[in-house]
Amino acid sequence: MSTIYIKDGKELLEIGFPEVRKYHGNIALMAVAVGFRSLQAAFKELYGEDAPQRKEISILSGHGGPGFRDAFEFVTRAVTRGAYTVDVNYPQAQHDPHRAQGYAYVISSTDGKSVEVSLRDGFLPLAFYDYLKKGREGTMTEQDTETFTEMKLSLCNRALELSQDELLTVKRIS
Repeated sequence: MSTIYIKDGKELLEIGFPEVRKYHGNIALMAVAVGFRSLQAAFKELYGEDAPQRKEISILSGHGGPGFRDAFEFVTRAVTRGAYTVDVNYPQAQHDPHRAQGYAYVISSTDGKSVEVSLRDGFLPLAFYDYLKKGREGTMTEQDTETFTEMKLSLCNRALELSQDELLTVKRIS
């Protein structure tokens, strides 16, 4: 199982996906997995084999949902520290045909280094966005809810299995 290493003061933390999933629960499993993988990709680009300090990380998320927020919070504590911002109009990875909601994340360090990590177009099927819309509108049937729950679990597993390049685009900003 893949892990993320991050420092909290002098302590080196080893965080695995199962821990993040337990923290979040089962609401937005796809987002938790993509958020986790996005942090792995960002840390690799920014720090190589070194583990960053939690207190040095800030995040701009193009997505306001709880799965991404919880993945980022559990690993970096950015939400608690006030170093987490959501901008659903962030222009990259605007894949949802029904509303502004970006699937791109800018992870930055206090030394000025930044990387943009975005979910590849096509990872999420159109039906995923349609179910989200039905949920917002309150028109989900019991069958829709069951199918969407299964879809989110399947997408979670797929996000964890795909190679980084198949799942994400990583672009160094500074």
